[in-house]
Amino acid sequence: MFDSFAPAPSIHTKRVNHTNGPCPVTIRSRGCQWPLRVGSCAKPSWRHAQGCELRRLPDAVAESTHLFAMLAVVQSAIDPLLPHWLQHYASLGVNLTIARIVLHAPRCDGSRGLNQTLAALRLHGVTRPRIFIDTWSSSIKTDLANDYFRKVPANAYIMRVDSDEFFSFPCELLGELARDPRGLAVLGMMFDRVAEDWSMPAVTPIGTRPLSAQYPRRCRFTFCAWKENEDKWMLLPARDADGKRVRFHSSAALFKGLKLRYLRWAFAHYRFTEAAVALTMRKIKEYSQQKHEQSRVGHYTYLSEEFFARKHSGDGHEISGRMRYTYGNQCMPLNMFRI
Repeated sequence: MFDSFAPAPSIHTKRVNHTNGPCPVTIRSRGCQWPLRVGSCAKPSWRHAQGCELRRLPDAVAESTHLFAMLAVVQSAIDPLLPHWLQHYASLGVNLTIARIVLHAPRCDGSRGLNQTLAALRLHGVTRPRIFIDTWSSSIKTDLANDYFRKVPANAYIMRVDSDEFFSFPCELLGELARDPRGLAVLGMMFDRVAEDWSMPAVTPIGTRPLSAQYPRRCRFTFCAWKENEDKWMLLPARDADGKRVRFHSSAALFKGLKLRYLRWAFAHYRFTEAAVALTMRKIKEYSQQKHEQSRVGHYTYLSEEFFARKHSGDGHEISGRMRYTYGNQCMPLNMFRI
């Protein structure tokens, strides 16, 4: 286990309040425990990591972090999650002016949605995003990310993020960087964020209500319901400890043979918003046109058929009763851990 490291309070850190006593440090590298120690889906057992989370990445890391993201654009309006997403990564210190932002915007030229998206990006210094209008796939997105990361400086850090992923980092990162930054990475565990009443509400504008308050439940739907990998690399050195260039094999996996040591932490995944239904149906349509993406068609079809249910009263959707009954006990109590 890493030695305990408790930095002096500053604007760069924040304490996480817990409801059931002190928090043991459970951060480790290879073969480590989860930051939130969880048992099987049948018998979850919640425990804590050290209650300290960085408000901002260390300056040396933040200034050299090269972020890649591919964002979906629709004609009607901006994704309401995007302004929150941009503010989140800017607050972490990530230099968005050197980020590679790719907009997937078929049939959106001159539309309200594209214009609002471009305006939001400009507010954070992103003035020349790439526009991608062809049919896309996960492999194309990975190729675009690797092409960008291949050109960043050897001593840089890289970050590959989806538009509904809000990464966060433990204070232990500071101590490990001071000890030896070579090949140091952060591997995150995804927690799906869900509204308290299990509805799928619209995201409210910045300044009205924090996202964490709009979607306070933390659920392991990705792992328990899909049986899929819930890990994602949140921060990586451009080169590993032996100087080998880090490359992605897929959205969540790296090519084998890299020499990395890593911290584990957790991050918030805002999959279940009002806009998620339309986005899911769009992905089903686009992946259906590609023979090598049929597994993803099945993934999103399962999501739409098993998770999304029409509200009994009023418009909109909610998490289906069957999913709540089967996996509702996998959702953490409110205010237990702030991610």
